[in-house]
Amino acid sequence: MKIPFRLFYIAYSVAFAFNANLSYGQIKFGPIVGLNFSELPNNTKFIISKQQIYSGYHLGAVAEIRVFKQLFLQPGVLLSNKGSKYIVGNNSGGSGNGFSNFQFSTLNADIPLNLICKFDVRSVRLLLIAGYQLGYGLAGKWEAIYTTSSKLHFGNDPESDLRPLDYGVNFGGGFEAGRIQFSAQYYLGLRTLSTLTPPLKEQKYKILTISVACLFGKDKSEYKDYKSRYLHKYRQIKAHRKKHR
Repeated sequence: MKIPFRLFYIAYSVAFAFNANLSYGQIKFGPIVGLNFSELPNNTKFIISKQQIYSGYHLGAVAEIRVFKQLFLQPGVLLSNKGSKYIVGNNSGGSGNGFSNFQFSTLNADIPLNLICKFDVRSVRLLLIAGYQLGYGLAGKWEAIYTTSSKLHFGNDPESDLRPLDYGVNFGGGFEAGRIQFSAQYYLGLRTLSTLTPPLKEQKYKILTISVACLFGKDKSEYKDYKSRYLHKYRQIKAHRKKHR
């Protein structure tokens, strides 16, 4: 469990490091929730049809930092439920092969780091999103639907079910109305999670995510003139001095 906590620490360290170097109002924080529609290809002689989509969820927190005018950096920390569904059986054909619906699900700690470009269109902002994501498997289970289930084991040895460390790229879009941000992103895994020797190269996550975030805080661009900025800074310094008398 040490690695997941390190991932959480790294994400928040990045956010606070940016906050320390930026003036008040250039960073926003808020919760994020959404749905995952994931699949993990697993083409072996036992998989006799294409994998099916597994529906999961994600929740956590994101920060948003202005980099330059319309360009923003958005790091986050998420708990994410993902997986895949299969039809499993003997691929030799004939009847009585014991075909069954089979699936696995995992709970992951994910750290996305996206760049967002915003374009003003009337009362909303359109978003273009691209970035990188690091994840680590915390827990999971295999399940033959309507029959049995068992614990999923993470590790890098052949006896394990999946590798715990995952990374890949995000790209997508969305729109922003006030504090509310809607987005749809596609995650393409770059690391195979197969523990076989040789590994199944195609066993990489493909995930469509739909998210809603609520961001709190004011952007510096929302101040309409230098006078309002000066007055705000003056009140901030005055309140600070009064607090420490």
